[in-house]
Amino acid sequence: MLQDQIPLILQNIGKLKTNLKEIKKDIRDEEKIDTERYVELKKAYKEMKAQFKEYEEEELRDLKQDEGYVKLLDLKMKAEEDLANARQKLFEAVSKMPQKFFEMSLDTEGGPVKVQIVPDMRVFMNGKEEKKNL
Repeated sequence: MLQDQIPLILQNIGKLKTNLKEIKKDIRDEEKIDTERYVELKKAYKEMKAQFKEYEEEELRDLKQDEGYVKLLDLKMKAEEDLANARQKLFEAVSKMPQKFFEMSLDTEGGPVKVQIVPDMRVFMNGKEEKKNL
């Protein structure tokens, strides 16, 4: 019977999974590198990585003192807020529309855009979903 075969198949699958797990463990053991040269290179790599990270952090600290950089960060924050407000207005307008598929094309500064609004009130611009970010 088919019902009698299912437990046998499941037991076989369990054995095969255990066997595969053991084989993978053996492969990891074989691939493990523990030569003196490898250990030295790994240590040097970690030290270089720490120096690199320290250098990056130092450069960013210096950059944060730069007035022009701070202005750019402020402009970025303002632009992100403006974009979030515009998206909120878009979704408020979409929520007032009847819940049915809607499609239109329009020209923007970035070029022509194909807009699709699907019944579950998701908006797609050129096939990419516009997120609410609320």
